[in-house]
Amino acid sequence: MVTKDRRQKAVVLVDGFATSGRVLASRFLMQGIPCIEVLSHEAFPEKYLKKNHAEDYLEDPLFTDKIVFRGAMDAVVRQLDRYAVIGIIPGSEMGVPFADALSERMGLFSNGTARSLARRNKFRMQCALQDAGVRTKQFICTRDEDELIAWFRAGKFAEVVIKPMSSASTEGVTFCSTEEEILAAFRDLIGTTNHLGDKNTEVLAEERLIGTEFGVNTVSWNGKHRLAELWQYKKVKVEGVGNVYDCTRLHDWPEGELMELVRYAFSVLDALGIRYGAAHTEIMLTEKGPLLIESGARIMGGTIPPDLILSCAGQCQVDLVVAAYSDPKKFLESVDKPYHLKRHMIRKHLIAQHEGTPEGEIAAIEMLARLKSCAQGDFVNLISDWHVNRTVDMMTSPAKVFLIHKDPRVILEDYRSIRNFETYQENALFSI
Repeated sequence: MVTKDRRQKAVVLVDGFATSGRVLASRFLMQGIPCIEVLSHEAFPEKYLKKNHAEDYLEDPLFTDKIVFRGAMDAVVRQLDRYAVIGIIPGSEMGVPFADALSERMGLFSNGTARSLARRNKFRMQCALQDAGVRTKQFICTRDEDELIAWFRAGKFAEVVIKPMSSASTEGVTFCSTEEEILAAFRDLIGTTNHLGDKNTEVLAEERLIGTEFGVNTVSWNGKHRLAELWQYKKVKVEGVGNVYDCTRLHDWPEGELMELVRYAFSVLDALGIRYGAAHTEIMLTEKGPLLIESGARIMGGTIPPDLILSCAGQCQVDLVVAAYSDPKKFLESVDKPYHLKRHMIRKHLIAQHEGTPEGEIAAIEMLARLKSCAQGDFVNLISDWHVNRTVDMMTSPAKVFLIHKDPRVILEDYRSIRNFETYQENALFSI
């Protein structure tokens, strides 16, 4: 006789207090599936919490229950045993390793722990691709200045990238073209602690890739990968800083060399052992073909409201994650289904060239609202601090604006208007 499982069905999000994790939790709740949050640490870095506006993460009402890992995995498993858990999902970049370990321990659908380190450590990530025969860029991991300079000279690189072994949102990334710049970047990074709480005991150096950068958002089940969204990135040069993110454009269903790029992304997922759940893979399309920048085994960060993406593409990564864990069979039936844009979208990251405190109302809000394609804005960073930081990376962008329209020419015109304000009327834009 088969006994019916009367436990409440639920999904577990590991470290789900990040913005992307909270969005994921809300979409599961919309389908009537409660979320349990498992915290992989008893405390989290203050910078990381502030970045995600999650200082009050212990009080988040989106989660039915919260379980804190205090060093004993069995204790977490026992607490979860009162639920019929259908999946364990990283709610943030920080939650990836623990989600791998917990899902494997509970015998659920899991990417496992065998290649878990390669999904977080950017050096191990490139090594995993090499082992699988997937094309990679040139790179070195080192804690020694002399070894780093010797590698730079031997490669005869015009420019290289110095970055942490594990981080998020372009934190600690520096572009260098001289030995002096390389040494300065190395010394600025080595020994520091990033926003995820990881200490930079070694530094990763990579050849600078030249081409067009893309973000490939996927959802996988049992090793079969579905393209959820394809995003094209644009960066601009900021004096004294280097390149910073300017905008992200939602791309229509890929063809030709872009489909080759997507297939390359799928080979990256296979090399990293990503068989279940979401992934966000950043790839540079170069003259030699697509090359991996890095990949994360979680949904895309810097969350774009799912309903905005749905209004353009008819699907979005977050909802496909919910679909995969809710009904895997139905998800697999449409794993190769293409999407087609009904409307076009750009996410514009506002760029501040100077630091200052707004005086009175922020003029940018009213100005942007008048644009034909402006669908929504995110001024949380600016309003919560009431201070404009100079933009040096994605985290220091004061705000984001979402431009959506059926006619891409309208979006382009509005985008140019914003860039004009940023470049020539910055004080008026931010009221500083």
